[in-house]
Amino acid sequence: MNRKFLSTKLEVKLIISLIFSFIISVCIFLLIQTIGDNILDHYFDKTSFLANQKMQAISEFKEYVSGNDLSINDHDKIETWIRKNKNVNLYIYKDNNLVYASNVNNEVTNYEQYKESPIFPSNALIDISFIDADAKMHMECFFEYKYYYILAFVGIAISLLCFIILILFFINKKIAYIGLLENEIKILEGGDLTYDITIDSNDELSSLAQSINDMRKSFMERLESENEARLANSELITALSHDLRTPLTALVGYLDIIEYKKYKTEENFRQYIHNSREKAYQIKYLSDKLFEYFTVFNAHDSLELETFNGNELLEQLIQEQIFMLDDKGFLFDLSSCNTPFFLKVNLISIQRVFDNIFSNLSKYADKSEVIKVKYYVESEKLFVTVENQTNNLKSLDSTGIGLKTCKKIIDMHNGKFYIKSTDAIFSTTITLNIRSFC
Repeated sequence: MNRKFLSTKLEVKLIISLIFSFIISVCIFLLIQTIGDNILDHYFDKTSFLANQKMQAISEFKEYVSGNDLSINDHDKIETWIRKNKNVNLYIYKDNNLVYASNVNNEVTNYEQYKESPIFPSNALIDISFIDADAKMHMECFFEYKYYYILAFVGIAISLLCFIILILFFINKKIAYIGLLENEIKILEGGDLTYDITIDSNDELSSLAQSINDMRKSFMERLESENEARLANSELITALSHDLRTPLTALVGYLDIIEYKKYKTEENFRQYIHNSREKAYQIKYLSDKLFEYFTVFNAHDSLELETFNGNELLEQLIQEQIFMLDDKGFLFDLSSCNTPFFLKVNLISIQRVFDNIFSNLSKYADKSEVIKVKYYVESEKLFVTVENQTNNLKSLDSTGIGLKTCKKIIDMHNGKFYIKSTDAIFSTTITLNIRSFC
């Protein structure tokens, strides 16, 4: 498993916490040692504690010698007492010659080289009686070391405890955060998707929390979109059923008149035929729009986009539409863009958008008023606006299927489609991302 050392923020934080805890622990140990050494030094200097300990050790050794009837050559038994009193060094002299030293190897039997006068002053020697001879001894005591060792042990223990507490504090903080995330995820599992996941710090756990939060928001947006789409489809089907029922009922009525020959004149017959044809075309128009709507809304795959010269493409699309409506008596005021740019779109889908927009103009726009068409570039975006004054027409396309189809197509291009209606003025605005010429 190839993974770089310290590749995650949690690892870095753990290393930093270890270093920090170690430094704090070392500082605590040094502080304890310094304070403890000063206290012990002051106590030993100001009191006779060590002298009393030494006198007690000398007294105990004398009692040991007399109580066990030791001879001056019973080195093994003397060594036994020394091992029990580890903080003591013992020197025994006979006739100014060293006969025993506890800090000399037991294999050394010749003490001729050790003399009393070069090693210790005469007042440092103490008389002691063995069963076979009188001798002198000198005792070196190091009782203070025991307390310094205890102090060092206590300092190490406290420092280690502090180190463990600091590390556990860091670990428990992360464990507590993991527990919090677990509880908050259970809240989400319970159905409360409005609950915000707590984001703490900036490591992998917070990134996980952020990802869960983003997933929650994305899921909520998707649910809202699905609910809106479901509601919109329900409203569309209801409205379309009403719009289809009217021409369909009229068509059935006209066909019944023709079938049962209830017309009076040949002219009435031709009129009923004409009306039936008109109603059939209305039904076909609505069914085509419905098919187009569901075709676009059920397209889950992304569109295949191509890059075009934006000015040339828009001029072609708009001029084609204006040319067809110009013959019907519509007036246009076209304001084009002089800024060169590239536009990445699906040509067939964009043509469908312009067909829907200008098709609505042919049905609803007031021919006596000028239709304003404008497109321009601003902040790396293309804006296309079509504004017209409406006329009192039939509500053939009251369901707005065409405009909903346009909005869906523009959304699939990562653009925006706006509709604005105030009084008798109706306008649509398309916003698309562009790429400027280099």
